[in-house]
Amino acid sequence: MDKITQITRKEIFSLLANGYDDITGWGESRHVFFNYYGTLSCTEFLGRLYNLEELPSLDSRLKNAAEDIYRHTVLNPNDYPEDWLFTDSRFPLCNGTDKQLLDFLCEVFNPEVRDEQSNWKIFYEKINNLIGADGYEFYIDHIISNRLGYGWRRKGDRFRIITKPELSSLIGLFNRGGYVLDFSSSAFDDFTKEVVGFRLTEYYGLSKGKSLVAFTEEGKESDIVKLFVALFDYYVSNSTYDKEMNGIAYQKITDIIKRIRSGIVTINEFAKELECQFSSEYMSAQISIMMKMTKENPTEAIGKAKELIESCCKTILEERNMLLSKDETLGQLTKKVMKLLKVTPHDIDDTIPAAKAMKQILGNLSAIAEGMATLRNSYGS
Repeated sequence: MDKITQITRKEIFSLLANGYDDITGWGESRHVFFNYYGTLSCTEFLGRLYNLEELPSLDSRLKNAAEDIYRHTVLNPNDYPEDWLFTDSRFPLCNGTDKQLLDFLCEVFNPEVRDEQSNWKIFYEKINNLIGADGYEFYIDHIISNRLGYGWRRKGDRFRIITKPELSSLIGLFNRGGYVLDFSSSAFDDFTKEVVGFRLTEYYGLSKGKSLVAFTEEGKESDIVKLFVALFDYYVSNSTYDKEMNGIAYQKITDIIKRIRSGIVTINEFAKELECQFSSEYMSAQISIMMKMTKENPTEAIGKAKELIESCCKTILEERNMLLSKDETLGQLTKKVMKLLKVTPHDIDDTIPAAKAMKQILGNLSAIAEGMATLRNSYGS
């Protein structure tokens, strides 16, 4: 369900179009602007998100949006007002889905787009606060040429592998008044660069302990878990630490690490990605029930797993305006979707390398759905 209100959208659009007034310590103000299409032209930036050649032109002299926008924002940059994009009905920003808006914002802060010499971090933080009021947040999703790229998530989806109490216990062990074990700042940065891909204190500009805490709020969960597992291994291998002094606390940490070590890449991560792609309340509810029931009520989990595949198929078909029959089985739905997306064994050319392996994988994909339906009939709710 879309949760970003028109109030939030207007504030975001105003910030991107008009900038903001920054009050200095001397009581003076300066106006700060931000070019949301970064080092690209407006046309190049929008072309990364939308097929401009298929969108109509608002200028009758030009044949499509690509020519229209190039003429009025590149050749004649003052033709359009600063906020034109956010009121243009061709682009799903003002009245689009949350996903469409959030994908747009992540592209604004994409390392391949943003101007590193600009005030992008300030605008990133301001917009992150705005979407936070409606239940979303940005997080560190990937790294390109040592520059961080961002994705978005629901705040409630931040932790699935590790619980908040477990995380607090780990932070308590490693964050010691701003220090992290016996690491110097440079050694800690080298350590985090090797484990998660970037230097924490260099990025956050904080102490080692505070940088570690900041990363637990902004990082990808699998990377957070990976870092804590690596820190624990370092802790255990260092003979200068007296583990027995912590008694029960140390055993508790050991048990936490043992549990999460095998969960760095788990079905929970897969489920989280599905929730982002198929974001209806019905889909989210199915995923949540399925994950909770795997131990408590496996028959319910099996039933929900079959329904999940069915819902994915129907969502894809409905989005492409394909007709659905009430009598179609799960196997029929899956085959229809695979044919639509051109991921059937028949779509693989026999002459290309590894064609046999590709056909086998795609054949198994279809078999999984059919097998799930059979399993549900025998064991599911």
